[in-house]
Amino acid sequence: MSHTYMVWVIAGPAGCGKTTVAEFLSNELDAPYVEGDSLHSPENIHKMSVGIALTDEDREPWLRKIVPETIHAIKARGKPEEPRYGVVTCSALKKKYRDAIRLSARELRERYGLSVGVRFLFMSIDEEVLLKRVRGREGHYMKESMVASQVRILELPTLSEIDSVFLDVTGKMPEEVNKLAKTAVLSLP
Repeated sequence: MSHTYMVWVIAGPAGCGKTTVAEFLSNELDAPYVEGDSLHSPENIHKMSVGIALTDEDREPWLRKIVPETIHAIKARGKPEEPRYGVVTCSALKKKYRDAIRLSARELRERYGLSVGVRFLFMSIDEEVLLKRVRGREGHYMKESMVASQVRILELPTLSEIDSVFLDVTGKMPEEVNKLAKTAVLSLP
């Protein structure tokens, strides 16, 4: 099935390189990039900034914004070509979180007749590297203590999630990761 709007969710735990890959893919696909963290409520940001892990209930409204906000960014560019790509970062750590994003796309199709597809590029890396990277961040609300909670709830995509590509970036240089990410994105219909 061909989609007018294709939303690529760059997923994985904090520190795996989502932003770097999303910015690269945004340039390569000439697609808008939405920083998923910017869609969190002030309450969620406060909780995370003081080291409190979000509950599933905290995440629900945020997850439901991922696709509509990315579609809004795509539409704002006004490009007539199809498909119209958008790239968004979102941890999407559990299958039920990815399912909530999928449901949001389905609701846009059913309610507004939009032709919307969602694909996930799920990135994984060794926990020690995640910790090191998050430690080195300045001015970001996601702190080192939150990495363990993300790793603890992490559910890698299964083979049944045919809209997902898994990319282990352990030990790879950013240029190699970007090349692999682009190949992966272009491999899914």
